Amino acid sequence: MTHKEIQDTLKTIYSYIEQRELKDAFDHIRLFLKDQKNWTLSEDLTELENNYRYMIHYFIKGNKDPQQRNIYNQLLRRAYTLAHDAAENLCLQSSATLFFEKARLTLLRGAVSMDQYREIIGKQMDTFSFIDLLEDGNEKELRLKSNMQDHEQTVEDLFYSVFVSPRANDDMIASYRRFMEDEIIPVNDKCMVVSALTLNILQRFDGKKIEFLLDTCKSEHPEIAIRAVVGIIPIFQTYESRWELYPECTDRLKLLSDDPVFTRRLIYAILRFIQAQDTEKITKKLTEEILPQMMKLTPIIGKKINLDEWMGEGGMEEKNPEWQKILDETGLTDKLQEFSNMQLEGADVFHFTFSSLKSYPFFYEMSNWFLPFDSRHSQLQQLFSNKEEGKSLIESIAESPHICNSDKYSFCFSIMIMPEQYRKMMISQLSAEGEGVKNMQEEEFLLKPYQKEETICRQYIQDLYRFFKVFPRRSDFIDIFALPLNYHRIKPFHPITMIPENLQRIALYYFEKNHFEEALDSYTTLSKISKPNGEVWQKMGYCHQMLGNIREALDAYLHAELIEENNTWVLRRIAQCYRLLKKPTDALHYYRRLEQLKPDDLNIQLNIGHCYLELKDYDTALNYYFKVELLDSSNTRALRSIAWCAFLSGKFDIAQKYYRRILDEKCYAHDYLNAGHVELCLGNMVKAVELYEESLKMTGNFSTFKTMLNEDEGELQEAGVNTDILPLLLDKIKYDFEEKNNAKNIRQ
Repeated sequence: MTHKEIQDTLKTIYSYIEQRELKDAFDHIRLFLKDQKNWTLSEDLTELENNYRYMIHYFIKGNKDPQQRNIYNQLLRRAYTLAHDAAENLCLQSSATLFFEKARLTLLRGAVSMDQYREIIGKQMDTFSFIDLLEDGNEKELRLKSNMQDHEQTVEDLFYSVFVSPRANDDMIASYRRFMEDEIIPVNDKCMVVSALTLNILQRFDGKKIEFLLDTCKSEHPEIAIRAVVGIIPIFQTYESRWELYPECTDRLKLLSDDPVFTRRLIYAILRFIQAQDTEKITKKLTEEILPQMMKLTPIIGKKINLDEWMGEGGMEEKNPEWQKILDETGLTDKLQEFSNMQLEGADVFHFTFSSLKSYPFFYEMSNWFLPFDSRHSQLQQLFSNKEEGKSLIESIAESPHICNSDKYSFCFSIMIMPEQYRKMMISQLSAEGEGVKNMQEEEFLLKPYQKEETICRQYIQDLYRFFKVFPRRSDFIDIFALPLNYHRIKPFHPITMIPENLQRIALYYFEKNHFEEALDSYTTLSKISKPNGEVWQKMGYCHQMLGNIREALDAYLHAELIEENNTWVLRRIAQCYRLLKKPTDALHYYRRLEQLKPDDLNIQLNIGHCYLELKDYDTALNYYFKVELLDSSNTRALRSIAWCAFLSGKFDIAQKYYRRILDEKCYAHDYLNAGHVELCLGNMVKAVELYEESLKMTGNFSTFKTMLNEDEGELQEAGVNTDILPLLLDKIKYDFEEKNNAKNIRQ
């Protein structure tokens, strides 16, 4: 079996277990074991199935056993484990994925225990302390570099050892605890263990390791704790269907929910995961809108802006208003402002920039994608000929709150391959700005006490995003950023996410990021667990409306209106929904209420006219349209409404007059079509054909134009037009276009 066939079969088995169809699950596990000479797994399967059959037998006999539920749950747990072990045993023989490559290599070399790694790293830290006592000089540098490289190799080996480690027992967990509690072990090394452990659990479910990861969420070091908090989110998503079988995990999480620090961090991490879903949209906007627009501006700027204005006396202090005018005219100002706002909100605006800088050999190694940025890393030191220059650069980069760890390494490598002149200039600029950035951060930390840990969380999630989206062998892993946005539905999270203020934050984030289905589900839950809130019902209505559920949207808006009367936004939405549901009388009632609250709002007057138009009270509708035109003669919506209403009411001369005005301004295919209808009703057949042909040109497609014309057939019949002539008109248009094309071909 190929790796894909094994994984597909495993998914099928999991599906049977989830549906509690254990016989079918056992039959499929047997397929895994058929070609394996693994008697231990075969005997486990036989024992498990026999126990299951005994349980069914006693149940059918009517014997009541108070432990039956626990026995059944244990059977389900063992079924999950056995299925995975059987699949993994097959993959270990043939799979080319990175996990099994590293697993085979570990088996070949022999595993190194956590206690051994703790001892090795402890000795390396002692060596660093000894080297610090030496006099500065070449020998000290060589020893420092050698020990640093040894330590980096140890951490890399440690990462892979944890990544492919077998299912844990109590002794293994105890060794993990000793490692994490050892004060000599650097925090960065412990961070790497947390990341490796997260990836290991995502590869293979392990209840004991999950409990340990939950305990790690309480680490006194925020760098370690936050990595653990971030890690449990995709783990609890991935194994959502299993948690009722593992009360020891869910109980541990429930205990943590009483800790306000953990709760705050979990909610913040969930919001950042939701935000990460917009990264591809940001990249698309950057590559398809902002950058192309800036490239178009390059020659314009070259012509309109004198370079002396950039570099001469006064420099950038006195900005040429012409520059801003150019940006405003192209609409780039708004896009750049939007981009800036996204960055301030913590959006991953640098993914596109740095994803192309991940081709350095440093990133061939999987473990390096999870390294906290360390200015002492040997691969950074060897890139600098000038130590002070390198130190200054790295310190400036390290202080940046907007760039994640992975991108900081990319940035260093890319700068170091620049020509010396440009490199020195950039380092000089970064060094000058570095102190300012540091001061700003210190001020922010004072104003926002949780700013530092939020920065750690945001940067780590961005590191994860780059790994799962850019790492060359990313297809070997399940993309945690492709998992559904179901954070509010995961039951073990409910002690935290079902607190109204937390659910409100999650719902609002879904809503602001246009994830309307998830926002609707969250707000619906919120409406059931909290006091009646008009804003919640408003947003539920808006979500329904965006999802096309007009009837449900109306119900939600009506709920909101009961809570908060005379809210003009709600009244307007109710009226819109009634119009969409073809209930103009009800819509008119609400527009009348709006008219009393906002008598000067011309848009309301227009919509009242539309309601009368739909009620076929054309004279009243025209009165409202004329009123809007009188107060705002440039209102094209009013002009179009007058023209169309006049046409429907048989006032063809008025309709002709207004369509001529419309066609003199910016017009659309429907304007030419409707103007053609008017000329047709007036008997101006030639003019009607000309206007229809202009409509066809703007439509660009004969089939679309024909559909538009046929849709108005009822209105034309009511206006007295014999619609039997429409096929003749269409053929006339076809002949005209054919003749024009032939003449064009002859000229060419």
